[in-house]
Amino acid sequence: MALPPSHQCCTLAPAQAEYTPKGEYADFNGLKTYWTGPTDTGKAVLYVYDVFGFSPQALQGADLLASAGYRVAIPDFLQGNYATPEMFSGTPEGNAARAKLFGGFPGVPTSQSEQIGKALDGLKAQGYAKVGASGFCWGWKAIVSAEKVNEFDAISAAHPSFIDVADAEKIKGTPVLLLPSGGEDKATVDGLYAALEKANPGNNFIKWYPDDVHGFAAARADLKDDKQRGAFHDAFVQFTNFFKAKL
Repeated sequence: MALPPSHQCCTLAPAQAEYTPKGEYADFNGLKTYWTGPTDTGKAVLYVYDVFGFSPQALQGADLLASAGYRVAIPDFLQGNYATPEMFSGTPEGNAARAKLFGGFPGVPTSQSEQIGKALDGLKAQGYAKVGASGFCWGWKAIVSAEKVNEFDAISAAHPSFIDVADAEKIKGTPVLLLPSGGEDKATVDGLYAALEKANPGNNFIKWYPDDVHGFAAARADLKDDKQRGAFHDAFVQFTNFFKAKL
């Protein structure tokens, strides 16, 4: 099922290849955090980035969500321990570095439960009655592995990593939007979506981007390319439509 068209298609600013972030950094629960968007709407989105951290694409994506009326926070859950292109080069050195990053806290997504729970509680303590979560690649698994996953009002994910149909069992009625790419296993994602729909029919949405790479809405997006920039922008249109319906 895809989301219906919304006014956001016309009002959400287009993604830009050259971009200056609109937000600012401030401490949040002891973590460096990028903050953007209005503070008076009562609605917030916890943005959980991919393993490349505070990429320019992540900051622009957060600003796009913020322009739709949400206070958006990107805490540095990886605490500066980000992936590099060399980790995916296939060399022994790259493999070793990647194994080290994902070998424990903070790189193992299931190790993020406490930090995500604190971030959710912190946003609510600031007066945001409705809080959504957006996870990108690694960020999806971190969100659904959190003990407080069902305290979010809505969850969205682009090109989710570590996909498991069993993750649907952790989500007890929270609406979910999935934007998988050509880099994910279709049978697994379709199985996850079917399980989410079985538990909470009619409240979940999916849109495939089969011609786009894993990471197209995050750090792997080449925003100088017209096609990739268009897919990136469309993903954030989908996010804002979803949150408009569910938050």
